[in-house]
Amino acid sequence: MTQDSSTPPFDEEAAASWQRFVDSISPSMHAGWMLRQTMPGTQLDAIKSLMHRNEQASAATSIKLKETKAEIEANPDDVGLEWTYDHRFWQSVFMDSAHSMSAVGMLAPFIESLFVAIFEGLRKRHGAAAEDTRHQRADDQFWNPQIVFRSEGPRDDLVAGIDQLAESCGLKPYLPADYRKTLSALFAYRNNMLHNGFEWPADAIKKFSNRIASEKWPEDWFTGADRDGQPWLYYMSPDFCSHCVELIDAVIDGVGRYLKEREA
Repeated sequence: MTQDSSTPPFDEEAAASWQRFVDSISPSMHAGWMLRQTMPGTQLDAIKSLMHRNEQASAATSIKLKETKAEIEANPDDVGLEWTYDHRFWQSVFMDSAHSMSAVGMLAPFIESLFVAIFEGLRKRHGAAAEDTRHQRADDQFWNPQIVFRSEGPRDDLVAGIDQLAESCGLKPYLPADYRKTLSALFAYRNNMLHNGFEWPADAIKKFSNRIASEKWPEDWFTGADRDGQPWLYYMSPDFCSHCVELIDAVIDGVGRYLKEREA
């Protein structure tokens, strides 16, 4: 029995079927399979849920402030209402700081761990020679996004390291155009909040204010409270929190597109 000349060999059919399957998978699903051990989508859902609850709490506090102010206007001689308003006002000021610390404390380490997982996944796909000690140690540094290589040698710098490694492995064109600016702002804020708390030293406030201007971060990324006409507290705005979440989704989608093109 002879094979019809119009019928492709079995291996060609299998290859074509596999390609159709690969093409049918969305980029985010493609990346999700590589990152399946870390379950980034589920982690991000938990972060979104807590940030939403914090937004609801802030809105409720704002309503209480307005109600108390209206009561004061209706009862101007009630000293107790004045005290209640002052207490709720300062509570709202530092509640915004607490919510900002909560947001950056979740988003920054999540994004850092996401990039670490992405590059570890790409490393495995490149098939490093695990039995070769020299190759293994060189790969340990090459695929580590937490360090950047300069003329004086490697040094710790997460944002620059991510950018350099993404450039080296060809991932950068698939990442959001403003990802480096976003990461720079997020991690600069994270460092200040986790090291300085809600009220930063005057020099830290000044440096951060100058950096907002010099690096041209959008004005709606950070809000704040002033004291004596000078910046006093900085908050991550809801817009910036949403932007960071959108960035995460775009990074995962970009990684998926990168993988799909290399498996085409």
